[in-house]
Order: sequence, then C-alpha cells, then structure tokens
Amino acid sequence: MTRPPLSVVVPTRDRPGMLDRALASLASALAGDDELIVVDSASTDAAAIEHVAHQHDANVVRSDRPGASVARNLGWQAARHDFVAFCDDDVWVDAGWADALVAALELDRCIGFVAGRLEVPPDQETLGLAVSILDRPDPAAYDDRTTGLLGHAASMAVRRSAMTAIGGFDEMLGAGARFGGSEEADLFDRLFAAGWTGRYEPAAFGWHDQWRSRQRTIIRLDYTYGRGRGARLAKLLKSGRLRRFALVTREYLWAWGLTQLWLHARKRDRFLSTVTVARLGGIAVGFVAGLVTPVRDSHYGRRSGRNAS
Repeated sequence: MTRPPLSVVVPTRDRPGMLDRALASLASALAGDDELIVVDSASTDAAAIEHVAHQHDANVVRSDRPGASVARNLGWQAARHDFVAFCDDDVWVDAGWADALVAALELDRCIGFVAGRLEVPPDQETLGLAVSILDRPDPAAYDDRTTGLLGHAASMAVRRSAMTAIGGFDEMLGAGARFGGSEEADLFDRLFAAGWTGRYEPAAFGWHDQWRSRQRTIIRLDYTYGRGRGARLAKLLKSGRLRRFALVTREYLWAWGLTQLWLHARKRDRFLSTVTVARLGGIAVGFVAGLVTPVRDSHYGRRSGRNAS
C-alpha cells in the first residue's frame, strides 16, 4: 500500500558540506511522490547552497532574513503536501525515517505532530555533553498534560493543516532569533491548546552531529536555550495557560535546574554545574524579556523598528 506523500523541509545557513550529507541520507528515505525543500536562511554564499540542493533534486527557497523558525515557516508554507517533515542540516536519517513519521501521523486524525528519535553518532559518543538528542526506545502519546522533552524540530513531522491553524513557528524563538531556543516546545504548547495531540516515534530515527565540542560553546548554547525556555514560560503565563505553566516551571527550575545543580555539585563536576547555572540564568533573562514583549495571536510580536532575528 502506497503511503501519503511527504514534504521535507531542510533549513540551512552556510553549511553546504553538512547539507550534502543530510540530503544524501534523505534521498534513501523518500519515495517517488515526496518533495524535498531546502530553505537557504540568508547564507553568504547562496550559490553553494543551490548547487548542493540541485544535486539532490531539491527545491530551494531563499530567505533574506536569518532564523531557523523563519526558514521552517517558509518551508512548510511552500510545501505541496499536508504531511510535512523537518530535518536539520546537521542531522542524517535512517532509510525508514520518512515512512515511520507518516505511519505515526496516520494513526489518528487528531495527531498534529510526530517527533522522531535522535541519537548520538557512534563515533562521537566520547565527545562529552550531547546536544539535541532524544533517544527513548518506546513510542509515546502526547497531550496537554505531557511534560519532559517531547521532541526536536531537527527531526519531526506535522500536519500542514495544523500549522496553518496556529500560524506555524514563532519566529522570535529558535536559532538566530531574539529568544534562541524552545521553538518546538512552544509549537507543541500551541498545538495542544488548539486541540491537537502529538506522538513520539522511535522508528523514525536519525543521528545528530555533535559538532559543538568546546566547553565554552556548550555553556553559551545552554544559556541561549535557557532564554528560549524562559520566553516559553512567559508566553504560557501571559496566555492564561496556568496549569501547563506550573508543570513546565517545576520541570525547568526543579527537575532540570536545582536538582541537577545539586547532583553536579556533589560530584564536583565544575563543567556541568556551570552549564546548569548558565541555563537557569538564561531562563530568568528570557522570562523577564518575554513578559515585556507583546504577544499577538499566540506569537511574540516584533517591537517597532527591531528585527526579530
């Protein structure tokens, strides 16, 4: 039985080598009616991105404004199919990735998104703290009461109709934006609020390149992710989502914050203690900034005269 066709969006910026590897892996996962869209997020060498994309028969959408959420929005808006997947350029996927995502979306019409499994590449397991990994063995159903790490925009699928209903990603969240993270968590929050459910599907798996190996880079990244988490919390509070705000706050500040800080301090792990403090500091900064930033139609609005990125 032929499955429904899938559009796959790959945002990229000035990384043609990584893009080539990602697209090569996707070529083995996609079927004849599927669509591959590369969104060039204001690369300085647009010709290099176009060259790689065309080698893999991908359509190219150009964004003159940087930002991962901007690029992903342009991608799903350009997609032909109702099932749309996202894959980052520093990810490569298994041959069954696309089939597994589509099969999970087909389980129930109420499923608005499916998160895939992301593993550490076998040759990078000794590099240190893993970034943007979700490696659980069993499928899981998500709803508005579900907390924890639900998925990464680096490997996931959505219904285009669901994205249209909520306006897609908030372009002030995510890499290259004012609030540097939590764009997918905020997206899931708004999908839940609109009545959609979600799912984690480990059969849709890939590998996330752990190219950030320097400790200073990891610390800075966790601070940036913290800012996004704080902004997410502020939006939940301002939107009146008090139950979910309480659940996520407890998770961020206690389970992923003070508890982790105590455990790392006990082990005298200076690096992980510093990472946790940076994350908590970012949450505080992002929360305060989010409280004073207008929210329009469940998206952070841009301040007059300022670029969202």
